[in-house]
Amino acid sequence: MTSINQASLLAKDIQKQKQDIRQLAIQKRQEAKKFDTDDLKLELLNVFRGFIYETVSVVLKTDRRRLIGAAYSADKSEIDPLPIVTFLHNEGWQTALPRIEKDVSLSFRAWQPGDDLVIGKFDMQEPAPESSIVTPDLVIAPLLAFDNYGNRLGRGGGYYDRALKTLRAQGKVLVVGIAFETQLFDLIPHEEHDEKLDFVLTPSGVHHFEAVK
Repeated sequence: MTSINQASLLAKDIQKQKQDIRQLAIQKRQEAKKFDTDDLKLELLNVFRGFIYETVSVVLKTDRRRLIGAAYSADKSEIDPLPIVTFLHNEGWQTALPRIEKDVSLSFRAWQPGDDLVIGKFDMQEPAPESSIVTPDLVIAPLLAFDNYGNRLGRGGGYYDRALKTLRAQGKVLVVGIAFETQLFDLIPHEEHDEKLDFVLTPSGVHHFEAVK
């Protein structure tokens, strides 16, 4: 009984820590977004280009002729991954966006720049229900904060953690965050169900973690 209570108290403490960091990270991201100039967007895109050419082709050892890259639909304070998705599409990748299903799981649906989107859960734009479900080789995951150990802090719904766990159980997938430098924290509290990032890309370069197997 004592150990269960201690575990429960520890879990509550971690949740409180996460919530405190989440509130601060939201403020930091909103402030950084004000200075998200065209030059900064181009710097991030160039970092991503180098990452694809120098790292992804080495890490993703696959016989498939066409790789699949998934991103997310950005809200007003997030870095918009559309230039990256467009770059992948122009490089011959199949591209995708997430969709929250009726069973509240998160799937990745085929989508390319120019395709229509519909309003889904949380008023987020997502591919239409008739779009094809795909299994991405590369996932660009949204984040509020990250640390130097690859820990990722999202909004707290757990959608990406569950989806990434399933993808990793199925085979090789790279999980990449894109962020402003100010979204880097010393340490993000980590729980067993939290899926780590393999890389985070910022306008200044690539953060490489040990999540890559």
